[in-house]
Amino acid sequence: MSVACWKAIGSPTLNQSPNNLEAFDGHDLRPFSVLPNLAITLEGKTIHVEVDIVDANLNYNIPLRWS
Repeated sequence: MSVACWKAIGSPTLNQSPNNLEAFDGHDLRPFSVLPNLAITLEGKTIHVEVDIVDANLNYNIPLRWS
């Protein structure tokens, strides 16, 4: 999630991120912080996910991967 998107949802409390990320184009990206408990509700079911916050211009807000 971009910093701008994080601010738009009310700037919830963040933790320091231990993660190193790789962007879609292959370059390394160091997260700004991590949002440890974001609730996502779909069709009446709620799950909580950890989301890395990055200080970068992104072409997306939150990339989701479904298994």
